[in-house]
Amino acid sequence: MDSRIRPNTKKVYIFAAAGQGAIYAMVSSWLLRYYTDVVGLELAFVTGLMWFAKLLNAVADPVIGVIVDKTHTKHGKMRPYLEYMPFIVSLLSLLLFVDFGIKPMAWRCIVCGVVYVVWGISYSVVDVPFWGLPLALSNDGTQRDKLFSAAKLLNSLGGALPTIIVSLLISKDLLGLQYGIFWGAVGIILLSAIPFSMVYHYSYEIPHTSVKYDKMSAGKQIKLICKNKILLLVVLCGFLGFGRYLIQAAYTYAASYVFISDSSFINNFSQVIGYALIGIGMFPTMIMAPWLVKKFSYKIIIIASGIGAAAIMTAFYFVEIATGYNFYWALLFLFLSGLPLGIFNIVVTSIVGECVDYLEWKEGVRLEGMTSSMSTFIAKVGNAISAGSIPMILMITGYVENVEQSASVKNWILILISLLPAASMLLCVVPMLFYDFVGDKRAKALAELEERRASENGDGTQEVLS
Repeated sequence: MDSRIRPNTKKVYIFAAAGQGAIYAMVSSWLLRYYTDVVGLELAFVTGLMWFAKLLNAVADPVIGVIVDKTHTKHGKMRPYLEYMPFIVSLLSLLLFVDFGIKPMAWRCIVCGVVYVVWGISYSVVDVPFWGLPLALSNDGTQRDKLFSAAKLLNSLGGALPTIIVSLLISKDLLGLQYGIFWGAVGIILLSAIPFSMVYHYSYEIPHTSVKYDKMSAGKQIKLICKNKILLLVVLCGFLGFGRYLIQAAYTYAASYVFISDSSFINNFSQVIGYALIGIGMFPTMIMAPWLVKKFSYKIIIIASGIGAAAIMTAFYFVEIATGYNFYWALLFLFLSGLPLGIFNIVVTSIVGECVDYLEWKEGVRLEGMTSSMSTFIAKVGNAISAGSIPMILMITGYVENVEQSASVKNWILILISLLPAASMLLCVVPMLFYDFVGDKRAKALAELEERRASENGDGTQEVLS
């Protein structure tokens, strides 16, 4: 059976992942600042709006997953959602950064809130099938892992662009805050939309004829997902590992109030430098992901990366306390923290393919859409917990913006990017200790699946929906 993914499909998908990452990062990195400092919305309102919208998006993902699995067209079940939705998401992303000039504050809040919520739901509609598509391109786990690894790598690189580019554009010597964010958003979103919109035309799906998913009730799909015990362990692992988002989300406060150097140049660009080093740290392990997956099971990689991240982040805290918040030691630990997080982020996405295979082996059903939605659901809940924890902890500890912070507040900001992520990454290891789809059991299951698929297709060849 030829399970190779077409070269053009790989290329377009990988660059589309970069575009998708850039669009999402533009919104998640700069919309809060744009709403508060340009549009003039109250921080409390924006924080509440983002909490509500992020949790709504997370809940929407499994619903969309059910709908995707019930979709049955001649073009497959993922691809129909990738035909027009990338254009809609790109348009809504642009509208987020438009100041409509509405005078009454109540109406200004309503308009911004509606656009943001609609953007979030629309993004979920395209996000679930986009990350589920590799599961429908091939039955070969190795091929899927390679594609997931490359796509996640480009997704992360694309996600770094808004931080770097907009940080430069908002300088007073260039465009300033309002126009720097706006024109940065226009350029990044329009360029990112090009590869994102090409996925539909360069992709295909391999049909699985054993079950007519469009005839299956949503209740039956949910029951089947609940029977997928290894998926439930992965979901729990993802929830407990929410701290991996904290180090990046809270670093902006650490750069502004904690890690102050003697160089005004470094202080002006400390956020860009820090974010860049986290990304550079992730790069080597993300590149190595396909090789590591060949050598070790997903279980071992997740456990090792979780423990490694916890050890590095714990050391980060105590070294910074001992050195009086030394900026250069902080840069070293930001880089080191990226190493385990890079492989963790890839494997937590790639393992979803194994969860799909497991359910097919146990129940004779492939629920790519629903299973993929669990992956995006984990990420969005983790982001929501991270985004909500930061302002809550800052308010409790007495943080006041744009002033010198007390020793206690500085310590808590350091905890936000070190000890709290460390505890989270250590906890996320626990569910994976019970993950048993490894070794001989996994090899036997995959061999049985290959035989079953070959008998379904008669001559063992794969049909293609394009």
